[in-house]
Amino acid sequence: MDAIRAVERKLLVLERAALTALIALMVFLSFLQVVLRGAFSSGLLWGDTLLRHLVLWVGFLGAAVAAAEDKQFAMDAAGRLFSGKIRSGVHGVCHGFSAAVCGLLTRAACSFIADERAAAGILFTVGSLKVPAWPFELILPIGFALLSLHYLLKTACSAAELRAR
Repeated sequence: MDAIRAVERKLLVLERAALTALIALMVFLSFLQVVLRGAFSSGLLWGDTLLRHLVLWVGFLGAAVAAAEDKQFAMDAAGRLFSGKIRSGVHGVCHGFSAAVCGLLTRAACSFIADERAAAGILFTVGSLKVPAWPFELILPIGFALLSLHYLLKTACSAAELRAR
């Protein structure tokens, strides 16, 4: 169980670092857009589109951090209703179900990305550079996979707690 928790802690450090960097980038881009619009009556044409996609990245990474820290609403409510072995069992079932659902959503998101890549959709252009949409949408399968991994690790911890009791 300690090894599982160590893996999750390392993953959490990486997720928090990425989350911090993305939020800093969002603040910088937002501030730059305000300054450019206020001072020069213009802005980065692609800035708002990029910010919208960064919100998705921050949302998914934030959800992964919440899952790692057991800060989900439903999980918290289930834990407060029960105690002891029943609580561990309920947590295990909830985490297992969440892992399964996130696994299915990961598969669906991978199909979506494959379709987006095949369609060669353009997110925005910078001069003559056409930036494809699919790399910015990779957070969908990555985010669901991270959530599924966290829930699988939590399921394993719950099972270990049940065996220890």
